Amino acid sequence: MKKLYKNLAVQNLKKNKTVYLPYMMAQMLMAALFYNLLFLAENKDILTLPGGQSIRDTLDYGALVMGIFVMIFLFYVNSFLIKQRTKEFGLYRVLGMEQKHLKKVVLYETSLASAISFGTGIVAGILFSGLLYMILLHILGAAATLSFGISGIAIWVTFLLFGFLYVLILLYNYRRLKKVNLREMLQEGERGEREPKSKKGVMFIGIVSLIIGYGIALVIQNVFASLVWFFIATVFVILGTYTLFTAGSIIFLKKIKGDEKKYYTPKFFTAVSGLLHRMKQNAAGLAGICILSTMILVTCAVSISVYFGQEQAIKTTFPSDIIVTMSGSKDANKDMKYIERKAEEAAEEAGVSVDEVKFAPLTDVEKDMQQGEGIRKVQISLSGDDKGKYDCSRRLNLNPDDKEHTYQVAYANCKQSPTDGAESLRASYGGFLFLGIFMGVMFMTATVLMIYYKQISEGYEDRKRYVIMKKVGMSDKEVEEAIQNQVLLVFFLPLVMAGIHILAALKCMAKICSIMSIGFGTVFLCTVGTVFIFSLIYMGVYRQTAKVYYNIVDQK
Repeated sequence: MKKLYKNLAVQNLKKNKTVYLPYMMAQMLMAALFYNLLFLAENKDILTLPGGQSIRDTLDYGALVMGIFVMIFLFYVNSFLIKQRTKEFGLYRVLGMEQKHLKKVVLYETSLASAISFGTGIVAGILFSGLLYMILLHILGAAATLSFGISGIAIWVTFLLFGFLYVLILLYNYRRLKKVNLREMLQEGERGEREPKSKKGVMFIGIVSLIIGYGIALVIQNVFASLVWFFIATVFVILGTYTLFTAGSIIFLKKIKGDEKKYYTPKFFTAVSGLLHRMKQNAAGLAGICILSTMILVTCAVSISVYFGQEQAIKTTFPSDIIVTMSGSKDANKDMKYIERKAEEAAEEAGVSVDEVKFAPLTDVEKDMQQGEGIRKVQISLSGDDKGKYDCSRRLNLNPDDKEHTYQVAYANCKQSPTDGAESLRASYGGFLFLGIFMGVMFMTATVLMIYYKQISEGYEDRKRYVIMKKVGMSDKEVEEAIQNQVLLVFFLPLVMAGIHILAALKCMAKICSIMSIGFGTVFLCTVGTVFIFSLIYMGVYRQTAKVYYNIVDQK
């Protein structure tokens, strides 16, 4: 009997490869990415690089975020897969299989799919780990050489994560089989939805939520407060997106239906009527695609902005060899002369010389953090080697009790040489870009998979309707045109909405990047470039998935 169940599981996977193969490939890719993040975080050579601890912390944080996302997303995709199989399980019941037999088939299917995906993902992760390490070193500006290594800890943690996911998926599938009776299984694929009602109240809530979210993102001024408020704005935007897609799309489709001249044509009738009756589940998928697209754009735009703005950040962070910040100054010019004399004394002891002493403007971050009350900054430029400059900043004592100054307190906030500081900053920003690439690939995989499964599910639901329409005289050309209208009608709504979200979030993104001394111009250009490239990829995905949809609908 075991051999029979195994053979049946293998045959089922082959028969349903249209839905299972993309899922297994996505699971394989995410296992490989997760292993590599852990592999790099556990690599001791990372700590020898400038800013190594910061890079390791960034990778550890990325692994945590990725682990949570992988669990949620793959569990969601599995729930879609098991729902697509409900009618098939009903046929097995008709043929005499009991619940316990179906459970064994599902056990072998889930185990086989998970084992293949995880095993292939780990092997791929190990094979490409050296290449990814070399790419990371190249981004950090370190000497990059191709190397090979295996991390037992990374393999073990990845196994625990995907093993836990496997148990959750298996329990969910068992619960699904137990919950649905034979009659429901057979009728699952035939079930239609009633035409939904126009919920103007829900749409109003969605509009208000978006206005609140956009308003927070546009009004916020304080740099550090923007981190907290950006999260709050995100919650309102997600709520508004889901409610608008759920209620707004129905109102939009009913408006088309109300135009009888436009609605009762082959171009719109089939597409609009089909979408209208299943918009509840369709809208949730569209909203999910929109949210994931926005996450991709924000993650990639901020990461690329930080990387390409690092030289600007270095100049802002290290404009001179020593920066003195003083507060409570009553006579700034007198205090600057006093600081210059103290700097010359310290420079003489350190074997360097003072070139220039001048006032420096406060950055936006410093103004938000200290409100700029009585705060003045003085830049001190030195001539000499880095060791002497560092020794000078260490010897500089600005708070003696001789009372020759009028400020309350002053301190030199560059206790390392600009060269060392620049290397540390480049390492931190390079690690941020590397993590952004990882997160972008993960979110893009999830987005493509959601679009793909959305097209498949709609294709199977629409196939019978198009068969009937062709029987009553609808030509192949009219069928293809109706399909294109249906796909275009909703496919680009998530992209347009994601673009609006990014436009509203741009100011807040720039504020957050300003904490790392990245200017608005850099953020704007990187965001525009990211949106353009993502749109090209999105259109490519649309063309491929539209073909899949048409092939399903047009099956003889």
